Amino acid sequence: MTPETENDRNLFRNLTKATVLLLIALIMGGWILGSSRFAAGIACGGILTMANTFWLKLCIQRAMGLEPRQAGRFAFVRYLLRLAFLAGLLYLLIVKIGINIIGLIIGLSVLVFVIIGFSLYRAAHNGG
Repeated sequence: MTPETENDRNLFRNLTKATVLLLIALIMGGWILGSSRFAAGIACGGILTMANTFWLKLCIQRAMGLEPRQAGRFAFVRYLLRLAFLAGLLYLLIVKIGINIIGLIIGLSVLVFVIIGFSLYRAAHNGG
């Protein structure tokens, strides 16, 4: 097991900060330009995305400390649990609560937008 480097911690911390900032901006923009229901959809999607990311990080860290055979099984089971839990939450949000689906999709995509932005920034500043 290799220890987490300072650059890895900074990258995850910077991704988290950028995701939170973009999420806040999108929620405010959705509330001002759309509706409170639209902003709530963005907020729910963003919160789910961030929670999923932190859960994934914790699972990977725990799996790295296990024997290879156990790690694969552990990661697979946690993956299925995460997927089922998120599917259940999305079902409740869409069907039972009636959250705005477009806002939810935008919120779920926040981390993807941030990763694309970081990648473009690094490509532009490091020469590809």
